Amino acid sequence: MDKHKAIFFTLVMISATLAGCTEPTRGLDTDGDGVDDAFDLCPDTDPTLTVNADGCADNQLDDDGDGIMNDRDLCPTTPPGTIVGPDGCALPDTDGDGVIDAEDLCPNTPAGATVNADGCALTQLDTDGDGVNDADDACPNTAPGMTVDAFGCDDSDGDGVADTDDLCPNTPQGSVIDANGCAQSQLDSDFDHIADSDDLCPNTPYQQASTGNVDEEGCHGGYVLAWDMGGIWGGNTSHGWIGEVDGELVSQRVIQIEETDFGFAALRSDGLVHSWGMYVAAVQVVQDVTQLESTYGAYAALKEDGSVVSWGCDLQGNCDDLEAGSDQSLVASDLASGVTKIYSSTYAFAALKTDGSVVTWGYPAWGGDSSSVSSELSSGVVEIYSSRWSFAALKSDGSVVTWGRPNFGGDSTSVSSDLNSGVVKIIPSSGAFAAIKLDGSVVTWGGSDHGGDSTSVSSDLSSNVITISTFSDFKHKGAVTIHNGAAFAAVKSDGSVVTWGHSDYGGDSSSVSSDLSSGVEQVFATKGAFAALKSDGTVIVWGDSDSGGIGAPTSNDISQIMSTHNGFLAIKSDGSVSIWGEQAIFGNGHTIGSYDIILANHYAFLIQTDDELHIFPEQTSCDDPNSDEYGTSGSTICMPRNITGQITLFVTAAYARAVIIEN
Repeated sequence: MDKHKAIFFTLVMISATLAGCTEPTRGLDTDGDGVDDAFDLCPDTDPTLTVNADGCADNQLDDDGDGIMNDRDLCPTTPPGTIVGPDGCALPDTDGDGVIDAEDLCPNTPAGATVNADGCALTQLDTDGDGVNDADDACPNTAPGMTVDAFGCDDSDGDGVADTDDLCPNTPQGSVIDANGCAQSQLDSDFDHIADSDDLCPNTPYQQASTGNVDEEGCHGGYVLAWDMGGIWGGNTSHGWIGEVDGELVSQRVIQIEETDFGFAALRSDGLVHSWGMYVAAVQVVQDVTQLESTYGAYAALKEDGSVVSWGCDLQGNCDDLEAGSDQSLVASDLASGVTKIYSSTYAFAALKTDGSVVTWGYPAWGGDSSSVSSELSSGVVEIYSSRWSFAALKSDGSVVTWGRPNFGGDSTSVSSDLNSGVVKIIPSSGAFAAIKLDGSVVTWGGSDHGGDSTSVSSDLSSNVITISTFSDFKHKGAVTIHNGAAFAAVKSDGSVVTWGHSDYGGDSSSVSSDLSSGVEQVFATKGAFAALKSDGTVIVWGDSDSGGIGAPTSNDISQIMSTHNGFLAIKSDGSVSIWGEQAIFGNGHTIGSYDIILANHYAFLIQTDDELHIFPEQTSCDDPNSDEYGTSGSTICMPRNITGQITLFVTAAYARAVIIEN
């Protein structure tokens, strides 16, 4: 029994031990502060000091985290982040930038500014000592002693514009300057090296300005020579050569010549316009002109102030006439200001204004009257295109507005839904229009024999069209006999060509379809034929045989093509030239071994070499064959004998020609 009691007691003790019912054993207290080492957060406390439950005395505690122990902290509740002194109390930081006043090199830093270790913001620093704080200094490493602008950059002339941006680095002290650092006396808006204050032609084109091809007053251009082709219109006035009538006005600075069927008007780079020829109206000289445009019998000049002046005559010699386009009285107030560009058809003008509106005048039925679409032309127009008889206006939203002769492009209602948006360019023939859209598709309208009907090739024109070609220089009816029909040729992104319009005048290209299936880079047009220049240097022609549709060179070294109304000119890689076209004018073609200048207008080619001048087609009579200055050349062309200098422009009226020759 006793044995069993002993065993039971032993089991009870084991169970009690496992259940934790033993009395705890006190551990070590190395620092003798009354807190066992196992629980002592401060094991090395001075035994003479009073500690808390964690075994820590005040000299071991920093309740406010300011780096000063409680036993020395006179300010035990300092807010976190505060800079304090040895007594645990905050040190003064007057500007509150986190750097105490004693160490703050910039004691008045704006509130909220980011500072460096010295308590300075960028607005208070000037690293390079140029007087411009680092925050504003675009050139922080300026050399000592340099004159700088407001942005801390070198400004040698002290005009406030950095040398790197200063177009006029030597501006006189005290001058009023523009944003480019230029005083009025230094301005050169067209960069022709003639100051605006001395420049009579402040809008010289870059090509002229960059080559220094201006005179001492900043003007460029040349002089005019004009001569008859067996008639009296343009080459002479009242049976007198141009040199005898206000010749001084066109002896220099001429940059543009506009032709009517009766004569010429020359625009000079200084804004003066002089017109001459048969049936010259009372207005012969206009000042301050920036653009010159013409119909078959009238001129319109856009002036610097945005106003328009027009003058001219009709076939009976009636000037200031609606038919000619010279009478603008009905829209005079609309043309008094705000015009930015002038356009023309054969018998009418259209002016585009700064507000996107359009003003028209001239022969009413042929585009001079746009009242039927006036609301649509009141705003938003960005470009205007003209056929011989009609106009088409492209608006900023990609829509198109048309007016003029209904059957020849003036009425586009049949395709109005296709022209409501997406149009990017319009190409006119003599009596129709073709519009290229953003998606590469083409929309056509106007006379079917002029290319206005493209339904036969609609699937081919539904996408990927890049450019469209047609003969479009048809304003002056006297100089060019226009066929009663026209055609278009479209080049697609794959190098193929699609044609439509009058089948006799290039609308049918089936005879050369395989040649036009790929590789075509450009297409050129006469009034009745086309020539396609291919990437392999060959030329493919089709259309009216008397307009250049046959007779092209068969070589593969063609680099460029030009055209008139009835002929083509090909420039070869060796510099030689081939011409072909209407048999009665060009015969079996011409070849010239080299050239310096080649110019083409709607009627003729001009080829200038070092010692020779060729004009095709040739003329067989001369109005003044005995003149010392004018006479018949070796090729029976009626033109001046003594042309010297580079010819820059060549124009042809109905019975006269004119050139600009660089002075």
